[in-house]
Amino acid sequence: MTNKSSSERVIRRLYQVTQEHNKGFEYQLIELLKMGLERFDLDIGILSKIDNSKYVVKYCVTPDEVPLKPEDSFDLDETYCSITCHAQAPVGIEYMGKDDALAVHPAYKAFGLESYIGIPIRLNGELYGTLNFSSPTPYPRTFRDVDIDALQLMASWVEVELIRREQEAQLKALNKELYHLANFDSLTNIPNRRGVYQTLHKDLNRLCRSQGKGTIALIDIDRFKLLNDSFGHQTGDDVLVAVAQKIAHSLRDYDLVARFGGEEFLIWLPDTNQAQSTIVCERIMGNIAAIAMTPEPITVSTGACHFNFDQYKADNMAQLIEDIIADADTVLYEAKAQGRNRLNSTTKIISASYVLAHKKINKASPSSISTAPITPLEEIACS
Repeated sequence: MTNKSSSERVIRRLYQVTQEHNKGFEYQLIELLKMGLERFDLDIGILSKIDNSKYVVKYCVTPDEVPLKPEDSFDLDETYCSITCHAQAPVGIEYMGKDDALAVHPAYKAFGLESYIGIPIRLNGELYGTLNFSSPTPYPRTFRDVDIDALQLMASWVEVELIRREQEAQLKALNKELYHLANFDSLTNIPNRRGVYQTLHKDLNRLCRSQGKGTIALIDIDRFKLLNDSFGHQTGDDVLVAVAQKIAHSLRDYDLVARFGGEEFLIWLPDTNQAQSTIVCERIMGNIAAIAMTPEPITVSTGACHFNFDQYKADNMAQLIEDIIADADTVLYEAKAQGRNRLNSTTKIISASYVLAHKKINKASPSSISTAPITPLEEIACS
């Protein structure tokens, strides 16, 4: 086979392998190693990663009798790749045993590999590892320029693909960070208003289809401005964090707490009836009262809106969510007006008739309001 036809064959096969994106990087890399073994008529193909002085196998193709697998590691100096890394260029050795210097190399003594061809792999200008092929059988001919060209072609694809994968991973990490910044409160590390609306929209659509129920409650720290003025904003921030943690630890795995704004928190209790939501809200209020960060206990007022879907077909879920939150807000401020440190609640049936009322007056009135006062604790002086 002429050098030209050999190179063309390598290019065609490499093109076929690299176009199979849908099969994933691991499949492509293994096929690339198989192609190299066929091209060089050798037995062992490896893509390695150099980690300090360690040689780590990332991908390999070997005969069944060779006990080598991904993540196996060796001292770099005990591998032929130390020669390649030192040379910073492709290295081809046909018959280790005939070279007095190579015959005493630790890799030759340990593994008895006679033939080796390898090339450094670089990522962003730094050494990543090596692409190498070897065999315990001496190579029957001299490695030629066309062999080095083929190796360099394969290495070039590996380097480009590693860069692409690194950039993809960085992009995913950045997108994850941006999502967290957009949907979570930076102080308390719980969902913010934007984040909770996404969950509410999804969950209420599900409950609407199943004609389910749930409770949205607003929790507001009593006399928070006075707390800030008396003890400083750092203490105020610490109280917000502690309250968020107390609420989160009081909920079930599928409930949600979000910082809704300032000193106000929203809790979402899906698939919960009024009696169950009252137990949860009272537990939260009791746990918050146990926070020992100020001379007087920290209290909260809570307004809860419990709702049931009844033959309702969502035509404006965003507005419905606003309506439920507004009803919770109404009873929250009634709790404030009635002395603070208490839970007030309302219940509403969301049915087809509610839609008609909503279209006429833009907001349905709470169907019933009940108050469940918490035994008042000694309060901080009124502001």
